Amino acid sequence: MQRFLIFLLPLLLLQSATAQLFAYERGKCEISIVNVLEGLAQTHLRNLLNPPPRRITNQASLLQYDLYTPLNPQQRQLLQPGNVNMLKNSNFNGKWPLRLIIHGWTGKSTHCYNAAVKDAYLSRGNFNVIVMDWSHQAMDLSYYRVSKQLPSIAQSLAKFLRFLHDNTGLRYEQIYLVGHSAGSHIAGLTGKLLQPARLGVIFALDPAGLNQLDLGPTERLAPTDALYVESIHTDLMLLGNPQADRLSHAATFANWGRGQTHCPNATATEFDFACDHFAAVYYFAESVRRPHNFGALRCNSLRSALKAKCSCSAGQRTCAANASMGGEPAVPKRGIYYLSTRRQPPYGTADGLVHMQLPRPSTILLTRPKLL
Repeated sequence: MQRFLIFLLPLLLLQSATAQLFAYERGKCEISIVNVLEGLAQTHLRNLLNPPPRRITNQASLLQYDLYTPLNPQQRQLLQPGNVNMLKNSNFNGKWPLRLIIHGWTGKSTHCYNAAVKDAYLSRGNFNVIVMDWSHQAMDLSYYRVSKQLPSIAQSLAKFLRFLHDNTGLRYEQIYLVGHSAGSHIAGLTGKLLQPARLGVIFALDPAGLNQLDLGPTERLAPTDALYVESIHTDLMLLGNPQADRLSHAATFANWGRGQTHCPNATATEFDFACDHFAAVYYFAESVRRPHNFGALRCNSLRSALKAKCSCSAGQRTCAANASMGGEPAVPKRGIYYLSTRRQPPYGTADGLVHMQLPRPSTILLTRPKLL
């Protein structure tokens, strides 16, 4: 392993630092299958040369905020907390809503799934879209070590949002935080720190389970962290969190939160074993573009969703949806919901109906050719 890392380091240092276009298109975003391996190797080398206990790290200095707007939809503009001149020289518009995307464990702001969400918002009109990068902390094999840093990351993000509010007139209720996996809990912790001000919405895309399963509401995402919190669950087998009623006002279990119909890896930008986990991101991005694509059926309880016992009346296989998942703007609802998806994009049925399907086993050990 050590020899491999020493061989890999020169190749990593040769990567270009120049700004590139960022979009969900071939060659304009980074495929996490490749970059996760590189990032983990870099972190391991850094820890070998400078072990964590000996480092004094300012968490805020490790975060990066990439701004995209209709005026610069693919070329990022960097923002820094406290740097008023940088903010004024950017295309940030305090009259436009802010949608801030937070990646998860082993993530990076330039990964393709973030581009999918960013592009979806900009396709809908005038938005400030910021993709927060916390890859310096996230690229670590130890999820326990990553989890311990989430509160300090949230503290830095809360400070950044106050900076935007104070200097642009942006109202907190105009802010949506969109977090994937561990990013969902960063969003929740940030919402707590901003109170008594209230964020508008938190969308939690397959919020992480793992270490967060044993935490109380003050240490993880909770329904009180924004005016409205919605979670989308797609991976109960491996990385997701089944405790939906403790996390959000409304929770949708796509395909019962188990084997997703397009997996293994129709997107081909993530590891096959994580295809179910990332499905929530791609479903959400589609819902932003087409808010009524994902009709959902309200279940009687969380237990009924976890046991795949939600049903249409009279045992029918198809029935009218009584809510929609995700969307822009968010449409607040309450309760636990089920929906099924198609095998290829568009994933939503877009017919206003819910099509009941039996649970599928996860396909995390299978592979398919890359499509992107």
